Amino acid sequence: MAKKENNNNPLQAHDLVFFKAKDDIKTKEIDKYTFEKVDQEDKIKLATDYRPFGSHLQYSILIDNQSLAPITEMKIKVKLPAFFTLARYYPTTISIPRLKAENNIKQIDLEFDELNEKSNKQIHLHFTPNSLNTAGEIRTIVTYVNNKDTIRVLDSKPIEITIEEINIEPKVVPSSFIRDFAQQQGIKKVIRSLGIGIKDPLDPEIYFEILEQLFFTRNFQLVTKDINKKILWYFGTESNIMEDILAIGQILSNKVEIIASSLNHSLLISFLTQISNDFKDHLISNGIVKSKDDLYELECKNCGAIFPYFPQKSESIECKNCNYSQIVW
Repeated sequence: MAKKENNNNPLQAHDLVFFKAKDDIKTKEIDKYTFEKVDQEDKIKLATDYRPFGSHLQYSILIDNQSLAPITEMKIKVKLPAFFTLARYYPTTISIPRLKAENNIKQIDLEFDELNEKSNKQIHLHFTPNSLNTAGEIRTIVTYVNNKDTIRVLDSKPIEITIEEINIEPKVVPSSFIRDFAQQQGIKKVIRSLGIGIKDPLDPEIYFEILEQLFFTRNFQLVTKDINKKILWYFGTESNIMEDILAIGQILSNKVEIIASSLNHSLLISFLTQISNDFKDHLISNGIVKSKDDLYELECKNCGAIFPYFPQKSESIECKNCNYSQIVW
C-alpha cells in the first residue's frame, strides 16, 4: 500500500485551476457604449466673471462640460472695449493671436480641438485700462460641435464697464497714521512698476521730481518723503465716493513704482490708470521717451509678480515667484 501511495501524484487533475473552467460558466456580452447616445442638451455651461484683481481687471471664462461625452471644434470669441489692453493671461500655454480692433471694439479669438466629458476649461484674461471716463461692455460667445455633429452656441450676458476719472481732495494726516491705514482689515494694495526703455541710465532725481509734481497736480496731500531713499507718501480722499487713498511713489532698482492702498479696489484701478498715464504723457512731452511703447510694466506674464529690477534690453529675467523666464524688452 505504501508503494502505491508513493506512485500517486499529489496534484490530481481535478485540483488544477484550469479544470474548473466548465462549460456551465457563461460569459456575458458587454454592452457597447457610444458617445452618440449621450444627451448633451443643457449640459454644456458657460460662466463669466469680471472683477478687479491686483493692478488689473480680470475677466474669467469657464466652459463646463457636464455631459458624458466630449465636445469638439470649440471656438471662443471675447469682445471687449477698445480702451482695454491685454496685460497677461492664464494659462500661458494657450495661444492668443493679435487682437482685432473695429468700431471701438476689440476681439480675442481662441480655439480648442476638444473638451472631454466631465471636464472644464477656465481662462483668465487680465486687462489694463488705458483711458478714463470711458464705458463699454465685455462678452463671450462660444461655438462648439456636439456629439450629434451639430453646432451649438453659448452666449454670455454682456458686462457693462465704466472707468471713471477720480477727483481727489487733499487730506492731512500724520506720518504715524500711514502704518495703521495700510494694515487695516479689508485694505487693498496695488502696484504699477515701470521700466523706461532708453539708452541713457535712469536718473533717480529727475523721475523723483516728476512723481512729486504729478501727485501735487492731482491734489494729493504730502505726508512725508525720504529724499535719500527716493520715496514719497501722499494721502487724499476721492470726493465722489468719499474713500481714502494712500499713494506712494518711489525710484528703486532702475525702475519707477507707483503704489496705492484703499478699501475700494475699483478706485485703485482708476488711480493707477490716471497717474501712470500722467507719468507717460509727461515723459513724452519732455522728450524723455518717444512713445508709450518705450515704457514697460515690470510684472511676470505668468503670475503677475513684480520683478525686483528692470533688466537690460534682450536680457532674460526669471520670476522669483513662479520661476517663469521671460524677456521684458
